[in-house]
Formats: sequence, structure tokens, C-alpha cells
Amino acid sequence: MRNMTIVVFIALAALFFNPPQVSGQIFFMGNPNVGKEAEDFTLKNLDGMEVSFSELREGKRAIIFFWATWCPHCREALAALGEKKQEIEDQDIKVVLVDVGETKEVVSKYFEKNGIDMDVFLDEKTAVSSIYGVIGIPTYYFIGEDGVVRKVQNSIPEDLDNVFYGA
Repeated sequence: MRNMTIVVFIALAALFFNPPQVSGQIFFMGNPNVGKEAEDFTLKNLDGMEVSFSELREGKRAIIFFWATWCPHCREALAALGEKKQEIEDQDIKVVLVDVGETKEVVSKYFEKNGIDMDVFLDEKTAVSSIYGVIGIPTYYFIGEDGVVRKVQNSIPEDLDNVFYGA
């Protein structure tokens, strides 16, 4: 019991003193999906079309970004991702935005207000984020060409090759 109290205290202290770095995944907990094949999913986009992750990915590397409009760190991360979008796509990496728990109306208004031109998929009932074990947002999943989860973290690194290939 004492060890559990210490672990909880450390986690809370880390969140309090350094929220951007640990808000997505608690730093000392490994994600059980790393090294496993990413679960396929089908969600609606803002146009109401159902699209599966495997169709969208087309056998390419992908970044799944779990986020929400109400999350200040997510908004910052989304803006940074938008700035790097072309650079990432030039590396033949698909970017997949998954909004967690919000309606089409909320996300549409946010995209319109902020001039965001990216595809987003709506996980209104949080089923996909639950399958992926997302315990906080923002969270990035890095998926290799083979469909295997390479890494899970709460920020996007400068060197994507290192994430995907361990270079």
C-alpha cells in the first residue's frame, strides 16, 4: 500500500510541475500497444463519411493524433502539427486526427473558427481511444508501414525517422 501511495504521489507531482510532458501518457508507464499491430477502426469524418484507418493508411507509416478542442495542450499540438503537415506528408506519412468525445458540431466550429484544413475523425463515444488505451490527451501513436505501433508519446519529435526506424 505504501508503494502505491508513493507512485500516485510521484505521478501527481509530475503532472503538477510538468504538465505538457506527461499529460498524454504517464512517463513511467509503458504503453502495452507498442510492438503490436495497431487496431483497425472505422469512424466518420466531418463530412459524415465512414473511413477505416487501414483504408486511409494505405500501407504507409501513420501518426494517429488523439486530441479534443477543449484541451489547451491539444490545441497547441494541433497547431504545431498543422505547421508540419506538409513536411510530414512529404515523408510519406499519413496524419490521422481522432477527436475524442466531441460532436461533429463542436469540432466543425473549432476547425472553421481556426481555419484548420485537415481531415479529422470523430470518436464521439470514445470507443477507439478506449481500444488504444489512451489515458490522456494529446497522445500520438506512431504506426509503421507494417501496421505495428512503434511508439506512443504526447509530443511529436523533430526526427520522425528515429521514431519509426530507431535510427
